Amino acid sequence: MKNAVTSHRILFLRVLVLLLGISLCGALHAQWLNQAAPGTPRTRDGKVNLAAKAPRARDGKPDLSGVWHVQVTTKEEWAKIFGGQGQLEREQRTDVPGMEIDTVNKFGFDLFFGLKPEDVPMKPEAAAIVRRRGPGGSEALPSESCLPLAFPLATLLSELFKINQGPGVTMMLLELDNGYRQIYTDGRKLPVDPSPSWYGYSVGHWEGDTFVVETTGMNDKGWLDVSGHPRSEAMRMTERYRRRDFGHLDAELTFDDPKLYTRPFQVKVTYVLQPGSDVLEYICNENEKDHVHMAAK
Repeated sequence: MKNAVTSHRILFLRVLVLLLGISLCGALHAQWLNQAAPGTPRTRDGKVNLAAKAPRARDGKPDLSGVWHVQVTTKEEWAKIFGGQGQLEREQRTDVPGMEIDTVNKFGFDLFFGLKPEDVPMKPEAAAIVRRRGPGGSEALPSESCLPLAFPLATLLSELFKINQGPGVTMMLLELDNGYRQIYTDGRKLPVDPSPSWYGYSVGHWEGDTFVVETTGMNDKGWLDVSGHPRSEAMRMTERYRRRDFGHLDAELTFDDPKLYTRPFQVKVTYVLQPGSDVLEYICNENEKDHVHMAAK
């Protein structure tokens, strides 16, 4: 247990450094705030009614469009990980406004959070990569070189993402890295021999009120979480999204990578609507201040 807590502390500090680096790179001034979409349901006191019925698109399917943020892990939950609030406060070295530790989700910290080490389905090849990406290792987070954190990590941290659902294609716009995903719903098949990319190639279809996304063709450079769990070009990702009400989008993410993992594994998270908000422009190289320090190590 002591070793597990120590590992968590090291990774916790990495999360804080990551958030600080993001704050230096990202935009500082929001635009289009407090501009709730027309027809937004409200309670009698004028507040947005997140529990109202989910909206429907013209084709009758649930409309997933909106600006979303992952449901966060609270400071109380983080404190339990580190053995109390006092220990959490001692470990926390920075509090970037709007990017505090309770603005991220624990699965961004570790996709296998809650599993015993012996239950994590990594093959030796994956474990070796995690060691290289761990404290003192030779491989740094892609973001330290202004490369993407990719999906799903980009949706598990402080930044928002936006879904635009349209006929034939649904767009996912990621605030972090200014990344985007095109999820085609025009009936096309996944490419047979894709050129590997950061976000891969995605097609979607509906199963009742659940939007199912299949993705292949991802490169092996992206990190699945801040812990450094890897992916190979053989990974296939399946996402299942269900908008249970106006303000909550439940997601079930399944990863199948026979090259690096002994079995498929799954994570469930909820995204919360951010009405009256929008994604910001994020240009890493414009205000980047980390690289000179990283190179000096």
